[in-house]
Amino acid sequence: MFRESQPIAYDAPADLKKWPSLKNERVSSKTAYLVYNGTLADCIRQLLAKPIRQISLYDIVTERQPAFDGNVLSPGDAAEIAMRKDFPKA
Repeated sequence: MFRESQPIAYDAPADLKKWPSLKNERVSSKTAYLVYNGTLADCIRQLLAKPIRQISLYDIVTERQPAFDGNVLSPGDAAEIAMRKDFPKA
């Protein structure tokens, strides 16, 4: 989850990670692996470019910010962040 009223540092370093899957479901006994390393904004863009059926297999790991409850953003959080007025255009 994130707090809508708090600013977000979109240029913060972040990693897009993918969980191994079986029948398009996360295999939680395995470890997520790095798919992309860049800024938070870039990772959100990369995630949202993935096929919708596979998007649940990804997480974004970034530094803690006052707007976030933790340092892992779910695909749902990323989609909501991308809709913010202050989200940087590509």
